[in-house]
Amino acid sequence: MQTTNRFARYLIHLEISWQHNRQIIAIRRALRLIFPLVLLGSLAEVINEAWLQTNGYYYQTLHVAKWVLQLRLAREYLRLISAGTLGLVAVFMAFAVSFYLVVPSTQRTTDRLMAGITAVISLKFFNISRSSVLTSRPISWLSTDLGLTGVLLGILVGLLVGNTYRWCLDRQQNDEDLGLTLTVTSGWLLGTAALGLLWISTQTTSINTIFTGMLRGAFRLPHLLLGLVGFSALSSLYQWLGMLGPITIGGQSMESTQNLAAVLNHHGWQLPHPITVHTIVDVYAEFGGSGMLLGLLLAIFIVRGTQRQQRVGWLSLVPTLGNVGAPLMVGLPVILSPLLGIPFLLAPLATVSLSWLCVRLAWVPAVAYPLATGAPGPLLAYLGTGGNWAALALALVDLALSTAIYYPFVKWQQMAQLEGGGTDEA
Repeated sequence: MQTTNRFARYLIHLEISWQHNRQIIAIRRALRLIFPLVLLGSLAEVINEAWLQTNGYYYQTLHVAKWVLQLRLAREYLRLISAGTLGLVAVFMAFAVSFYLVVPSTQRTTDRLMAGITAVISLKFFNISRSSVLTSRPISWLSTDLGLTGVLLGILVGLLVGNTYRWCLDRQQNDEDLGLTLTVTSGWLLGTAALGLLWISTQTTSINTIFTGMLRGAFRLPHLLLGLVGFSALSSLYQWLGMLGPITIGGQSMESTQNLAAVLNHHGWQLPHPITVHTIVDVYAEFGGSGMLLGLLLAIFIVRGTQRQQRVGWLSLVPTLGNVGAPLMVGLPVILSPLLGIPFLLAPLATVSLSWLCVRLAWVPAVAYPLATGAPGPLLAYLGTGGNWAALALALVDLALSTAIYYPFVKWQQMAQLEGGGTDEA
């Protein structure tokens, strides 16, 4: 018990120190700022995908087409909301992080806003259509890294620009001197424009695509436990850093098709590919999104966390049940949190290992049927196996296991927020 208490105190002190870091304060304030946008966009996405699309879970089970009027108009409306909020999250993060870093160094609103604007423009320079620049056609911008997958990139750009402005502002002699602001702004824009041109002249893919491709190359054995664990850990790490988008592995659609064909064309449940990322990780280790966030949500309700934790939990309930974890990731936040980062990595590793063992030993059948979009996480295995109760039981055990892993860390984070004075809430 003494060792456990010592370990808990170490993590609590680490979280408190993390909360008092100037860079982290700016990032958390930025995350809090964009939370309403992420929540609204996620709700629109879940409703559109699960309720209004033909492959949606509730569309199929509740026969939505029979009682919803103007279905096509509703789809277009929700897609517009999702694109207008989630599609620009990285831009908002770059602006807010740079803005909040400059706030303690100057009282001038112009300097604060200019730091944020410079960060936005710098981010855009790396998201411009390659063909439109190299062929002298009208310039068009790309949205590849401007949405949820680009949150990390937005944070990095905001930190670089904001710290540069802050360093210069801390050394200026005259608060009314516009020359310094003009120099810093011009220097950043000219420099990032040159780097952006160099990037699009030599690369044909986005920064995130290259980054994920390089790291994913280490795990090319998705059919083995080591490959599944590696893939799950990598996916969780990306999410924790702020790359809030799914990581795909090639060949999964073909394997899923072959598994379905084997079930439809032969008696019994003999699948050619029982162990895949889809049949293990997607079905048993991503309830609520990467990191088994549904387990985190239940742990928050069981612990009866701080008022803010519970409020964020209730607001994020519908998206989390639809396996969209962005609101929880941003609202708590889980992104770049040392305390919550540990169970965020451990929970899916534990559920992947347990599920792999059960499927490998044929205690539960592997998923073969296509899964409707937006189905609640614990029901995925049950639906994908045609109503197998053993698969449902395993899913519920995985959920209980992940909740138990999150439970002490949620309590420790609550203690850290109380002892640390809630610095990130300012």
